[in-house]
Amino acid sequence: MTTLRDAWEENAHDWIEWARTQEHDGFWEGTWPELHAVLPPPAGGLVVEVGCGEGRCGRKLIDLGHPVVGIEYSSTLAGAARAAAQPLQVVRADAADLPLADGIAAIVVACMSLHDIDDLTGAIREIARVLLPAGHLCVAMVHPFASAQDPAAMHTQLTVVRQPYLVERRYEDHMERDGLRMSFISMHRPLSVYVSACSGAGLALTALREFGNKSIPWLLSARFEKIASAPR
Repeated sequence: MTTLRDAWEENAHDWIEWARTQEHDGFWEGTWPELHAVLPPPAGGLVVEVGCGEGRCGRKLIDLGHPVVGIEYSSTLAGAARAAAQPLQVVRADAADLPLADGIAAIVVACMSLHDIDDLTGAIREIARVLLPAGHLCVAMVHPFASAQDPAAMHTQLTVVRQPYLVERRYEDHMERDGLRMSFISMHRPLSVYVSACSGAGLALTALREFGNKSIPWLLSARFEKIASAPR
């Protein structure tokens, strides 16, 4: 079975076109404003973006005044982020094996990437390791209530859940909009899995927001603070 990280490489060219079509998806009115709302103000410390893709979130972070380094496993997406008109410094690496020193980052950002990471626990431990004491992890992700739905109902006004919410599972969301196509290969995980992984790595939840205009929210954003060293 294709790994989640390899699925992004397979769909990289579609994603570049999709993400760079301005106002095309929920990033502009939902994801970015909600992530921005949980971000600490720029204080000069390094921001590491885990799963930076083609770089649109990283570019917004730079616009705010943050010094940013992106982490991306897909060679196509990493290359696109580096070659953009507003280039992003990118290190090609797996999120669960960050080639960064301990305590190097004031903030780690995971913008719509945690549900696309194969080894969530390993990635969270690595994020905690590279954070400074009292540093922050800021997250935007598909809300677990939304990812629990039957994929055919995700983009309708219906709420259809055919499998247990508490069971982790892989799902595929194939979208077509304005002549563009994109396939998202992701994991549904209940919210408790994310919170437990963070608390187990010494990260405490300090802010949580939910966003969406349907019967259930489609987006969750959160901020965690490092309160203890990540387990070795």
